[in-house]
Amino acid sequence: MSFPLGPFPVSERLRFRLPSSNDAAFYHQLMNEPDYIRFIADHGIKTEEDAANYIKNKTLARFAAHGVGLWILDLKPSLTPVGVCGLVVRKELKYPDLGFAFLEDHRGKGFGREAGQSVLDFVTRELKLRTLCAITHPENVRSANLLKKLGFEPDGQRHLAEIGTTSDYYEWKLRYVESGLA
Repeated sequence: MSFPLGPFPVSERLRFRLPSSNDAAFYHQLMNEPDYIRFIADHGIKTEEDAANYIKNKTLARFAAHGVGLWILDLKPSLTPVGVCGLVVRKELKYPDLGFAFLEDHRGKGFGREAGQSVLDFVTRELKLRTLCAITHPENVRSANLLKKLGFEPDGQRHLAEIGTTSDYYEWKLRYVESGLA
């Protein structure tokens, strides 16, 4: 599954953009926050050089392979990176996976909901997708609540070899398509 690279989602307070090696300090900070390690993964990012390699070999490789990935979210107008949000295409999942993570100082301010809704609008308008999925750590109540606010519905759990753990699984379906109005 692949999509054309660009355009990107848009939102009122956040700018979506591709990551670059210049974002290594941001990635290093984000990926070493306790909640990121607990609820997403410990990718072993111990230095900014590790982060730069991760950006090149994992994040940008996903964009190259699939046309989508986790965009950097810059706060407007300062253009300070505050998080990531986008789509992860996983071999083990039928649909693209909505993913997001924010620096601790920028959680609880509505950025997750704004970014998630912007991605949902983008995928329906630009990518013409009708269904997405999302996975969360079973103890990540905040992310589960955000997914439900965005219209995702719980659908059991999935064990993914790629991440080596069992996650709660959610699906989002474009409502008017299911109602026969499209």
